[in-house]
Amino acid sequence: MRLLTPAPQKRLSTRQLSTAAENIAAAQFAMYGFDVLEQGNRARYFYDLGVANAGGMLKVTVHGSFRGFWNLVDPNLTKSASAAVAHHKTIDRWIQRQCGHVTYCLVQFDSSELTSMPRIYLASAAEIAARLHESVEMLGDTALYEQFEVEDGNGRHTVETLPAHWRFSQERIAQLMDAQEGKADLGFRFSEAACAAPQPAPSIERLAMVN
Repeated sequence: MRLLTPAPQKRLSTRQLSTAAENIAAAQFAMYGFDVLEQGNRARYFYDLGVANAGGMLKVTVHGSFRGFWNLVDPNLTKSASAAVAHHKTIDRWIQRQCGHVTYCLVQFDSSELTSMPRIYLASAAEIAARLHESVEMLGDTALYEQFEVEDGNGRHTVETLPAHWRFSQERIAQLMDAQEGKADLGFRFSEAACAAPQPAPSIERLAMVN
């Protein structure tokens, strides 16, 4: 895989990138008229932000990236003939461990200079799991890619991107809130009980995206 997005001029630690992504996400929700609660202590293990307005509430976990993809699942696997099967099982275990009704906020930075707004996506854990299963079938790994190009055995090229409706918007937030109506309580109280729960890969290229 050849990454086409320029590397950031400054090398940031994982914590610095996480802090930047969470604050960008919090600012964007606030600008859309939401009250934003930053989680702490034990609750932070399951989600980072609680956002609410008159229309409802969301528990949000935020992940930032400079590389055009997010490693949300760590399969801890070595390559083998049964790697794909193991990857699928790992994704299934991951979705089972997700705290109920958590929304994923994915922040893609193009530069540490912030000369342009990063691209922000919102998705449910179930939607992400479905995309990860597709990634296993097409690419042989469990990363979630923003955009890439696949070349099949006949030399045909196909561009795959995250769904356009995942982009951060009032409509997308309303969709995710509506999907939660009538389900378990969405209050921001932390609850351990509620959260317990060999074909070669095609060659891919990361394609630059524009805002």
